Amino acid sequence: MQLKLKVLIFGSVLTLVALIAIQGYLIYNSYELKKKTITIDARNAIAKLYNTPEIDSIFWTYRNDFKANLTKYEKDEISQTTLLNRLQEKAKAINPSFMEVYSKGLEEYANNIDVEFKKIVTSITVTDSLGTTDVLYTLEENDTILIAGMNFSSEEGLLINNSTWQDNHIVPHANGESEQVDLNFKSSIYMSISNWNTLIIKELAGLMIISTLLFLFVVGLLYYSIQNLIKQKKVADIKTDFINNITHELKTPLSTLSLATKTLTNEYANDNKEMADEAINIVNRQNIRLQKLIDQVLQSSLGYKSIVLTTEEFNTTLFLNETLDDFLLSVEQGIEVKRNIDSTGMLMIADKFYLSTAIINILNNAVKYGGTVLTVTYKVGKNNSSHLISIADNGIGISEKYQKAIFEKFYRVSEQDTHNYKGLGLGLYYTSQIIKAHNGSISVESREGHGTTFTISIPLAR
Repeated sequence: MQLKLKVLIFGSVLTLVALIAIQGYLIYNSYELKKKTITIDARNAIAKLYNTPEIDSIFWTYRNDFKANLTKYEKDEISQTTLLNRLQEKAKAINPSFMEVYSKGLEEYANNIDVEFKKIVTSITVTDSLGTTDVLYTLEENDTILIAGMNFSSEEGLLINNSTWQDNHIVPHANGESEQVDLNFKSSIYMSISNWNTLIIKELAGLMIISTLLFLFVVGLLYYSIQNLIKQKKVADIKTDFINNITHELKTPLSTLSLATKTLTNEYANDNKEMADEAINIVNRQNIRLQKLIDQVLQSSLGYKSIVLTTEEFNTTLFLNETLDDFLLSVEQGIEVKRNIDSTGMLMIADKFYLSTAIINILNNAVKYGGTVLTVTYKVGKNNSSHLISIADNGIGISEKYQKAIFEKFYRVSEQDTHNYKGLGLGLYYTSQIIKAHNGSISVESREGHGTTFTISIPLAR
């Protein structure tokens, strides 16, 4: 059964992990899909902007300026460096106009997407009529020339387009001759969406909330189911243990009664009054024992709310001494009871019968589990708030892991040889219910092999 329970719990946890993985995968796919959707929307917005007459007019400004400077470069009137510097200066000059048009268009087309845009030069080459190619600019060997937009890192952005501007023009020379020069001007367009997180969180907020709530619900349900399963198994084990114990307890008096009955029905016993009287005494004793066992089960099954107290006011010190005197009459020789009972003179309001039953239950329990020296201490708690009765023994003690459960119905410590001690697991439960009925509390302190101390607290009479 224990193995099946572990396998079931392991399977449940494994299933939960699988569900989490599937849910995570679906959320990740939703995230990627939303990201692609936003990217497509941003690209479409830039495409619409890029093809407007206003943007096209701005870009032709730098192109016409560059063509004029390229002619001067071909005629050796300016250097390559000057050519590129003038291109960069012209780009800076037109960029404010571009950004103004871009910002207005973005509000119209981008649907709340904050898209950063930039267009940079990647290479410029010219080829003369003889087929000789002059490389004026390459991105790898030079600083970036920003034509338009914001100067963010290309690694942080997304490349959305590579474009080539080709132009054939005639360059006149001083000797009166002219030649055709082919211009190959390549550029790249990047975009960067700065409000990724805001957009995706906004889009996936509902899904994330529902997924989280479902996840918490499933985890809670699994936890509750496992806890309930463990509790049910524990109850089943306790009930099985109780049935075994009470069967064992009933078997002895029933066997004795059977022998006594056979003795009484024996012809020889009919002529032997002494034997018959002894058999009758055995029947009476075993009958009383059976009645006590049944009464113990019936009484101990009561909860503290079902216990009807007949309270009276009495001197606590005298009550405890009388209870201990009665207890000593019922135990074997060799049991020592030490009394540290203060003569407080304080009165207690309680049911004497039930309270003495609770105290004697603890004393009997101490003797049953190896206690030979019992120490009963009585004092009044701090601020005169309660009567404190402590019962300590030098028995086998209780392991810390079992201490929380010893007041549960039918519970018996299941380790080492503790089940060699007879009992139904009802004594401490019944004791705790009696104390609760008096609005008091009971606690235990113990170390395995070093005895146990039970402390009862009963409110003072007001």
